[in-house]
Amino acid sequence: MTGKTWLKLAGACAALGVAAVAGQAAADCPADAPTGVFKGATAGTGPERTEVTLNLACADGRYVAQFFTSAADFGSTEATAASGHISLKLDARARGGTADLTLAGDTLTGRLAAGAASGTVSLLRAGPPLALDALKPTIALTKAQWHEDLAAFATELPRRHANAFFYLPKARFQAEIAALDKRLGRLNDDQIFVAIEHLTNAIGDGHTYLTLPADRRTLPIRIARFGTGPKAELRIVAAGPGYEHALGARIVRIGATPVAEAWRRMLTLTPQQELPALQEGRAADYLAIGLLLHGLGVIPDRNHALFTLRDDAGRVFKLDIQGRAPGAAAELKPMATGKGLAQENPGAAFWCRELAEQHAVYCGFRAYENLGRGRNEMLALIEKSHPGKLIVDMRDNGGGDNTLGYAFVIKPLEAMADINRKGRLYVLVGALTFSAAMNNAAQFQDETQAILVGQQIGEKPNSYQEPRQFRLPNSHLIVRASSLYYKFREHGPNAVTPDKTIVPTWEDVKAGRDPVLDWVLAQPAT
Repeated sequence: MTGKTWLKLAGACAALGVAAVAGQAAADCPADAPTGVFKGATAGTGPERTEVTLNLACADGRYVAQFFTSAADFGSTEATAASGHISLKLDARARGGTADLTLAGDTLTGRLAAGAASGTVSLLRAGPPLALDALKPTIALTKAQWHEDLAAFATELPRRHANAFFYLPKARFQAEIAALDKRLGRLNDDQIFVAIEHLTNAIGDGHTYLTLPADRRTLPIRIARFGTGPKAELRIVAAGPGYEHALGARIVRIGATPVAEAWRRMLTLTPQQELPALQEGRAADYLAIGLLLHGLGVIPDRNHALFTLRDDAGRVFKLDIQGRAPGAAAELKPMATGKGLAQENPGAAFWCRELAEQHAVYCGFRAYENLGRGRNEMLALIEKSHPGKLIVDMRDNGGGDNTLGYAFVIKPLEAMADINRKGRLYVLVGALTFSAAMNNAAQFQDETQAILVGQQIGEKPNSYQEPRQFRLPNSHLIVRASSLYYKFREHGPNAVTPDKTIVPTWEDVKAGRDPVLDWVLAQPAT
């Protein structure tokens, strides 16, 4: 299956990095290059059918294609047209793709190959080309526009979800929609966004959510929760430039809101039928998003948040943290100096390294891009070093295509008698190991001799997944809705629980320790 988690999809227009008005440079288009908006779908039914809106335009002398589909949004990296034939190379969720289309009158037909959006496609011209930022999500709307978007949400989400009321009763959903519609006039834009996000998460599964707009005002900090129950602490574990003195501090208040109350409110914006580990992992991340804090009434201004903090010496101090503008980046300094093995090669989707002293091979499996090449490198390193143990780290893997993980990683390792033995094969998992990664972790546990180590995965293995998306008409906010039910556990509890549970403590993080990897490396090779 496809789907990246929960991490919110950016608008395709922003990803293209161009904002010129389409059509203004029509004279610069290659000869015979058609422009305009074309709408249609790929062949098939249900989740196999992908709705497609294609914007063909000229910008700065370049011929540009933008695809807005029910699978994902993506643009062209190269576009050519001649004699009614359009050839496109695509940036389809970093995997690449192609489209070959032929124009006859007002109809484009051909083949689209772009992950879940693949298939034969037929598109009919619907109008002139759009500005390249025309469908960029925004929440700066009039109240009349919000009423229209809410009505579209109330209709389209149940229609597109595989079973929208498996957890949330339909009557309750309709009642909450009606109540929100009545109070829209009293709410600001952030509050309206949060209210719709709350309804989306009330559906229950982790793949159904409302995407955040680019202007979310992310604070340059990372927050983590340690402990459970009333004694749990929320601490700042990474901070951007100018805020380093907050590292390690416990959060007492955000704005005038006690941290326990801010935490309770934020949990309402997490999938209500998934396991607590997923809810808490997302809520900790969301506490650093100004839009959500403001929409929940935790802070009075989305652009900054006044944190009241307490350090380990007991000193209480305040810190006004400014949100980052859209597109602004800030490298966050972690609590501990130096990088552990799991933090090496941060841009790599799949990479391996021999640990000669421990007679082991470690593979970081963060994503699914170029997994065939990663598989080949892993197998070559195993053949060269003959390790006593192989460690596959999936703690930071937010998903992709589980069929690739099964074919390129699980099945080859399952066939290796020297590796597929208890005490030889270890898989590291965490609370936010999500979507395809969760599926593959369950398969590792059920179909190989792997020992799973780490934290319980927060997503249920038997759940609604395979998200498809639609846009609200005025805000252009993207709503993701699960389209299929997957069952990755035939017996036992509906959870992927490690064979050895290890939850990092504050002392571990403070000291820069990785207790999960340390435990595995300390085990004798069999």
